[in-house]
Amino acid sequence: MAGSALAVGAITAAALVRVATLGSTRGVTRNAAVARGVRRGAMVGCVVGLVALLRIVDGLTTLTAIFVVAPFLVAEVVLSTRKV
Repeated sequence: MAGSALAVGAITAAALVRVATLGSTRGVTRNAAVARGVRRGAMVGCVVGLVALLRIVDGLTTLTAIFVVAPFLVAEVVLSTRKV
């Protein structure tokens, strides 16, 4: 379970960093894009791990899934609105 969450997070982070840095070579914009990609990949990995853990302990319902995903979405919205 932990391995799959880590793999999903790493693959997501690598894909987001690759897409975000296609046009830029260096500088503050590229560094910010890399940081966003890594942060979002880590969040995806955490969500996958928590949902998988809830599934294993037979605690996964629609309501618990919403309570797991919602804080990550709110955190992403808050962190995305700040200036670099």
